[in-house]
Amino acid sequence: MRASLPIPENWPRAVLAGVEAALTPWLLTVAGAFVTYVATASAPGTGNVTWGSAVTTATRAWTLAFGGSIAVSEGVISLAPLGLTLLAVVLLAGAVRRRDAAQPAAVGIAAVTYTTTVAVIAVLSGVGSGRHVLGGVAVALVGGLAALRGTALPAPVLRRLGDAADPIRAGLAGAGRALALSMLVGTGLVAVSVAVSWDQVREIHDSLRPDAASAVVLVLAQLLYLPTLAMWALAWLAGPGFTVGVGTSYTSLGATTEVLPAIPVLGALPLARAPWALVTLVLLGAVVGTWRIRRSRGWRDVALTVGVFGAVVMLGFLVLGWLASGSIGPERMSAVGVEAPVVAGALTGLLLAGFAVATTVRTPRARAGLVAAVSAVRAGLVGEPEAESAPQGDVAATPATAPTGVTAPTGATIPTAATVPTAPSFASALTGATAPTAPSAASAAVSSDRPTRPER
Repeated sequence: MRASLPIPENWPRAVLAGVEAALTPWLLTVAGAFVTYVATASAPGTGNVTWGSAVTTATRAWTLAFGGSIAVSEGVISLAPLGLTLLAVVLLAGAVRRRDAAQPAAVGIAAVTYTTTVAVIAVLSGVGSGRHVLGGVAVALVGGLAALRGTALPAPVLRRLGDAADPIRAGLAGAGRALALSMLVGTGLVAVSVAVSWDQVREIHDSLRPDAASAVVLVLAQLLYLPTLAMWALAWLAGPGFTVGVGTSYTSLGATTEVLPAIPVLGALPLARAPWALVTLVLLGAVVGTWRIRRSRGWRDVALTVGVFGAVVMLGFLVLGWLASGSIGPERMSAVGVEAPVVAGALTGLLLAGFAVATTVRTPRARAGLVAAVSAVRAGLVGEPEAESAPQGDVAATPATAPTGVTAPTGATIPTAATVPTAPSFASALTGATAPTAPSAASAAVSSDRPTRPER
C-alpha cells in the first residue's frame, strides 16, 4: 500500500496564514473604495453607485494584481498594479513565517488555502472566476518559496541532488538577488525621471483639479503602479522599450510619442537617447555573481549555477513582463506595456553575461590561470627594464659568479655550467667594464705577468 502524505502538526497555523494573507490586501482595497465612495457620494453622476457596487469595483481592482480585468464603458482595464502583487507576495511570506509554518508541507497547505480564499472572495463579490485565480496560484507559489528562503532542504531532496545541491542553491540565490536588484534599479530610474520632469508632472496633476480625497487616491494608485513603471524602465534600459498606446515607442535608442491620457506620472516618460545604458545590466549581473555566491569547484558547477540562474531569471521576467502589460482604456490605449518574451530575453541575456563571467573567474582553475597570466605579463614588462635601468658604472648591478680558481686548489680547472661567463649588462657595455668571468688557475697566472693598459 502507498503511504499517505503526513499532515504537519501546525496545519491550522498554515491555514490561518493563507487566509490572512489573502484577506489583508482585499480589505485595504475595499477600505480605499469606501473612502472614495463617501468623498464622492454627493458628486453629480454618482447617484447609481451603491455600497455593493463599490465593493464589487474594489474587488475587481484587487484582482488586477493577479491578472484580472475591469470592464469599463468603452474598453477594458487589465494593466496590473505590480505594487499590489508584490504586497500580496510579501504578506503571504510574512504570515507563514510569523505563524511558524515555514516547512515545505505547511507552506503547501498555506498556498492552497491562499488560492482558495482568492477564488472565494472573487465569486462572492460578483467578479466570478477567471485568470485571476491562476494569478493567485502564481502568487501563492512565489510567496511560499519566499517563506522557505534560508531554510534547509529536506534530507531526501539533498540525497537526491547530491553534489548538485550547492550549485543549484547558488543559482537560485543569485536569481533572486538579480530580480530584486533589477527592480530596485528600475524604481530608481522612475524616481529620477519624475524628479527631472517634476514641473510637467505637477502641471498634469493640477489640471485634473482633484479634491483632497481624490488627490490621495490618485497618488496611492500611482504608487501601486510604481513597480509596473519600474518594469517599463528596465525594458527601456535593456533596449526593446515599452509602449503607451498603439503607435508609441519608448526605447533607449529614441522615442515615438502620441497623445497620452492625463495621468501625472506619464509626464515623466523618457525621451532622451542612451544606447550605453544597457551596460548597467551587465555590471549588475557581475555584481550578483560576486556577491555572496559560493566559489564553484569546477566547470560543471559553474555550468549548473549559470543555467539555474538564467532559467529562474527568465521565468521571473516573463511573469513580471506579462503583468506589466495590458490595457488602460479603449482603442489606442488597449496596448500598453512591454512585449514580455522579448524584454525577458534581453534582460536575462545581459544579466547572464555579467553573472557568467563573474562566476567563471572565481573557479580555482580560472584564478590560477589568471594569476599565471598576470605574473607572465609582469615578468615581461617589469623584469627586463629593471636590468637595463642600472646607472652607468654600476657594475655591481650585474651578478658575478665566483671564480673556480678560488674554490678549486688544482693547477688548472675546467669551467663547468655554473662558471659560464655571464653576459655583460647594458651599463657595463657603455662604460667598457666587463663582468668578471671564471678564469682557471693557469690563465690567472699568465694574466698576472701581462701589464695592464693605462686608462685614458
